[in-house]
Amino acid sequence: FPRHSHSAPAVSSNCLMVMGDLCVRYTNLVDKYLPFMAACLQAGEGRSSAVVDNSGSRLSLSFQNRKIYNGYSLVKKNAILLLSSLLLQDYIKWRGLFIHRFLASVADEDDEVSCLASAALRGPLLEKQPNLLCNHLVGAVFVFNSCKAHPIYAAEASGGGNGLTIDFEGASLAGNKGYHRRREVYKMMLSNMSDEQKLEVTARLVKEILGGALQSSGDLSAVCNMPAVGIRHATRLPSVRIEAATNVLTDTLTMLTSPEIKVGRKGTEDGEDDLVSASGSRPDQQRNVHKIRLLAKISRKHLMEIVIPILCNLKTVLEGSHSPLLKQLMQYLGKIFRSYKSEVQEHLANNPILLQELDYDTRQYEKNQKQKARDSILQADVVTDEAAA
Repeated sequence: FPRHSHSAPAVSSNCLMVMGDLCVRYTNLVDKYLPFMAACLQAGEGRSSAVVDNSGSRLSLSFQNRKIYNGYSLVKKNAILLLSSLLLQDYIKWRGLFIHRFLASVADEDDEVSCLASAALRGPLLEKQPNLLCNHLVGAVFVFNSCKAHPIYAAEASGGGNGLTIDFEGASLAGNKGYHRRREVYKMMLSNMSDEQKLEVTARLVKEILGGALQSSGDLSAVCNMPAVGIRHATRLPSVRIEAATNVLTDTLTMLTSPEIKVGRKGTEDGEDDLVSASGSRPDQQRNVHKIRLLAKISRKHLMEIVIPILCNLKTVLEGSHSPLLKQLMQYLGKIFRSYKSEVQEHLANNPILLQELDYDTRQYEKNQKQKARDSILQADVVTDEAAA
């Protein structure tokens, strides 16, 4: 088997097929080669840019102007299909960072690879393990950002046992350059979770990441307490670890403000009336609506009793260090305030300054939304006039 994922595409593809057959016949013998098979999911990453293939081959999923990324697209697609099949038949298991390599394929630069990986995860693999995405979302935040110093990264890397190590080397999602690719994976994961799973994920993101930043030690805490100026003198952490921890917090706040994580709603920010309201006449439809409303109430209670206190404490820390993360934190607080204004006012009755800030931010937000609506109407009128002329 090729010793790394940059071997010739034809060699890697042929070896994958052979190893797949051997895996069925001699599972225990081939198990040690699983890390190399998993690495084929990111085969050729870091090589030169893509070229355009106009061959229109009937074997391709698309026909014209297909991009071939260094010739490794076929290796990646073969890896997705083969590994999915072996997982579904229980010949191999999710171990180490195997699941994160598979998730990274969802944001592959080649659309065919991305679609194939997404279809496999959202379809048969998720059907086989309904908690697959929910269980690994928090860990994915640390793995994708290469935040290796945090215990959650170590827990993910050692998952599955058996002493088998599947690393994340060669998968480039870290840093500012990988932000949009990470966001694509998070969006897919959240969009395929049940409301119960979203509640669980929200609790873990807030407690384990934002709450972890309030601890007295660790990279997350160091970043939150680090002043915006004089960074080199404020901490001894290497710049790589500072960037990784900062991106973990940024990704977390971005997810918490995203429409995909909303419970029982379709990306709206209004009150409970915006819940799925089509109650229907069938008993199963009514039960579903009652369930959604119950989960929404649980979500609201969780936000008020657990999330808001953590956010308020973190806000104090970020204000003291003049951290740029404060802006994102206030956006999340503002989102909660707009959704549950009366409840937030009740829970923050002893913090009038914060209430004033949230009220001001809400007025500015509504003002900007109205301006955007007016601009869109004017732009539509201009287009209509030009078309009529």
